[in-house]
Amino acid sequence: MNKQQLSVIERAIHSAQDIYPLNQTWATLHEEYNIGLTQGTKLKLSPCDKQELLLLVKHKTGIDLAHKSMADFSVLEREEALAIAIDEKWAGQAVKKSRLAIKALPNCAVKINQHCYKLPDAVHLDVALETIKSVEHDCVLLIENYRCFDKLARINLSLSAAYSEPLVLFRGDNVYSENTVRQLLQQLQKPVLVMADIDPQGLVIAQSQPFFAGLLMPSLSIITELLADADKANHKLYAQQLTGCRYALAASSHNLIMQLWEIMQQHQAGIVQEHWLNGEFELTVAEV
Repeated sequence: MNKQQLSVIERAIHSAQDIYPLNQTWATLHEEYNIGLTQGTKLKLSPCDKQELLLLVKHKTGIDLAHKSMADFSVLEREEALAIAIDEKWAGQAVKKSRLAIKALPNCAVKINQHCYKLPDAVHLDVALETIKSVEHDCVLLIENYRCFDKLARINLSLSAAYSEPLVLFRGDNVYSENTVRQLLQQLQKPVLVMADIDPQGLVIAQSQPFFAGLLMPSLSIITELLADADKANHKLYAQQLTGCRYALAASSHNLIMQLWEIMQQHQAGIVQEHWLNGEFELTVAEV
């Protein structure tokens, strides 16, 4: 049985109604278990049918719908779901909920909770937000693209003393939640540098971060040259993102963002950050 079927059965069990539309879900249940009486495009369920459905669900899934609701599973971890069902996948909490991917710059150590962790290149720590009690870094480097996060050692960085040893944090994807990242940034209240695509969406992402302090990027003159380079400028990406980003960028309170936005509009293109992976371009901190 799937969640849709269980939800439909749950509503029927707790309802005084006895006639239901014979939709695909009910048709499948009736055909497979021969419960209820079809009447044209309707299905009639007697009190005995509903009791039979209750017992069937208990037998098939281990869930007692007389005392548990499918809504209860939305807040459970997988091991908690096993206490009331035979399938841990009924749990609503994502396996990596509230987890973060963190690392340090090459040849530096991750400094959290008064401990230092020296990691090889292309390795990061997968940590739960709740376990981070302190961070002994003066700032955070938030990287939008996982490839750049993973292969950070291949990027040519030149950081000033104020930002020389950041905690490096992956912004998030379908596995690592962006919301968890924002919770950490709010918790730390440290300057946040962002390595993002130099395109409309990348700028919107950057300026929306708590405690946003600047971008890690090539110089404005290099960015201008890249946007004029047919082999590197991405016009399609710019066009796709323009409608959803232009109002937020036009209203930006950051001079750096306004400068980049103006250059982008002139060339109607963006630059993806994977270009930094070949080490050809030196990235420095451009403060807002």
